[in-house]
Amino acid sequence: MATVEQALKLALEHHEAGRLAEAEILYGRVVAVAPGHVQALYLWGMVAHLRGDDNAAVTRLERARRLAPDADAILTLLAAAQQGLGRRDAAEALYRQVLTTEPGHAQAAGALGALLLAAGRPAEALAPLATAMAGAPQAAEHPYARAQALDALGRQTEATADYEATLRLAPGFVPAQAGLGLALDRLSRPDQAAAALERVVRAVPAGHPQASHPQVAAARAALSRIQETRATLLRDQGQPDAAIPVHQQALATLRDGGLAPAPDLWNSLGVSQLAAGRVADAVAAFQAAVDADPRYGEALSNLGNALKAAKRLDEAVDSYRRALALFPRVAEIHTNLGTALAELSRPTEALAAYEEAVRLNPAFIGGWLNVGMGRRGVGDLDGAVEAYGRALALDPSFHRAWTALGAALYDLGRFEDAAQAAEKALALKPDSVEANWNLGLVALLLGRHAQGWPLYEWRRHSRTNPLRTFDVPAWDGAPFPGRTLLVHIEQGLGDMLMIARYLPLVAARGGRLLVETPPDLAALFQGMVQPGRLDLAPTDRPLPPFDLQCPVMSLPGLFRAGIDPIPAGVPYLSVDEGRRTHWRDRLAGGGTLKVALVWAGNPNFTGDRWRSPRLPAFAPVLRVPGVRFFSIQMGDGRRDLEGADLPAGFTDLGPDIADFADTAAILTEADLLISSCTAPVHLAGALGRPVWVVLPQAPDWRWGLGACDSAWYPTARLFRQEGRGDWRAVMRRVAGELTELAGLL
Repeated sequence: MATVEQALKLALEHHEAGRLAEAEILYGRVVAVAPGHVQALYLWGMVAHLRGDDNAAVTRLERARRLAPDADAILTLLAAAQQGLGRRDAAEALYRQVLTTEPGHAQAAGALGALLLAAGRPAEALAPLATAMAGAPQAAEHPYARAQALDALGRQTEATADYEATLRLAPGFVPAQAGLGLALDRLSRPDQAAAALERVVRAVPAGHPQASHPQVAAARAALSRIQETRATLLRDQGQPDAAIPVHQQALATLRDGGLAPAPDLWNSLGVSQLAAGRVADAVAAFQAAVDADPRYGEALSNLGNALKAAKRLDEAVDSYRRALALFPRVAEIHTNLGTALAELSRPTEALAAYEEAVRLNPAFIGGWLNVGMGRRGVGDLDGAVEAYGRALALDPSFHRAWTALGAALYDLGRFEDAAQAAEKALALKPDSVEANWNLGLVALLLGRHAQGWPLYEWRRHSRTNPLRTFDVPAWDGAPFPGRTLLVHIEQGLGDMLMIARYLPLVAARGGRLLVETPPDLAALFQGMVQPGRLDLAPTDRPLPPFDLQCPVMSLPGLFRAGIDPIPAGVPYLSVDEGRRTHWRDRLAGGGTLKVALVWAGNPNFTGDRWRSPRLPAFAPVLRVPGVRFFSIQMGDGRRDLEGADLPAGFTDLGPDIADFADTAAILTEADLLISSCTAPVHLAGALGRPVWVVLPQAPDWRWGLGACDSAWYPTARLFRQEGRGDWRAVMRRVAGELTELAGLL
């Protein structure tokens, strides 16, 4: 039978080999045989502690303590077992008892320091931890614990030194690396902090056993925050494209560690993406923020902005309204809602949103600007002027309000005031595209052509209606022998028809002239072709090579229109005889006056509500006897024909008109065209046919002011409004003149 010492030796072999169950059985047998065997009781308690049964460990170690009350090893292990049972006071007393008899006991000092640190007593932990470090200078856990204590006390500079000492002893100890990074972060040393924290992230990827360690999770959160701060700084410096990958790093740092990014990270990414023009990506990022927190009002508002930029306007409106349901008193969201509604052509709702914004914040300068635009959108020009005045009273240097005020004053017919407002805008911001453009328009309208034409060129820089750019120089009006010049279309068909008079003059300075020509005008312009010298470049085909380029509406300025005489020889366009014969037959019959009629232009044109009288306004004209009317109205204006009370002599030709060559043939066979300011007016003028143009109080610049004739078209007569929006007086004059003309036949 084995002796006590043999059994104890065998138990120790099992113990050292990690076979704790076998060791515990043998220790128990030794104690059963020799109840006073202190070493066996101590080791028996140690095994229980190692396998997590601290109740058994305390019982066994207390027996050992009674036999050897001053044994440091027994007291230290008993303290650890008591601590494991949550009996911190008992553990602390035992550790202190050890240190009383042996002040340099490193194990007890380290354990006491760790206990005090865990109990939230970091200041008291410092002394025992210093003792432990002195007694066991190769033990990494002691400088790590002291670093944590110093960190908790806000002594990060000292803490970083202890974290670094820990890492010198245990280079792969990830919690110390994390602690170092966090301490450096708290010291506002982001670059050093990020370097340390990135080492943690690399060392503990997703799925790593230490990935859930609190220090590691805190390290990922801190690194993500540093990355997010860097991204935001880049964005604030005007570099959103550079910010985006850094935002994405911040998100990946969390997600790769199994941590859910806060909604504000998604929101911030979306802000940078939207600023960089990556609209679809921004929508996705803001949506992720909202999905993470459906009550995140800022993200809902930003989502609305991104959806609006994506032209998903109905969804934008919904997002803004969801944001306002949470935060109804945020004026900016009401304003953004208004802009989306305005783009949806819902001007009354848009104005209501703008008005609510300034009701909530009467000092909202930009809000008053939008109120002015909203009022202008519903036709309340006086109200618009008042709103712009409110904005300028708050900030007289607000150049956009001066610009908008000038546009409203133009619409009101207060042209000198409009010019002064534009000049004030330019005094504040000389490179304002819109203010230069507006001043150019009013200067041309007032006959100040030398001032107007250079300003008119500012349209080239417009962001809302940009002209195309080409990799060739702009033509400056000089002769261009041996080179090819492209004159390209820009604003509309009417402009092409009006400016076509200059094309032979341009060709005379070349070289070869290419005229970009839409299909609707191809047949009409064919008569100007001089092969190899003036050729058409159809818009439905690739452009041939060219050396110079010029937008078509730059030609009047280059030829100093209004300063030098405007070429007014008509006709400068011709009509195909076959088409003319066809339409002559359609219009034949009776000896009455044949009048072509147009009452509306493109509804998307700014100010169309003022320039287009619409069909009902023509009622006095349609009642003139002895006249046959032929509608050549196309587009949106044809809606007016539905249910209209029309005279027996009214014929709608619109469904049979294929292109402007058909329109030209009709105008050639008609006695007169009566029209609002639309492309057929320019066509009639170019053909030298009689045309009466009904104009709003604030007409387009080309019609000038006051005169009843036109420098552009010698066969045109102009009938002007005397009061804004009052077509009745205009139509009475037209009807009277038409009655007189019909009576002459």
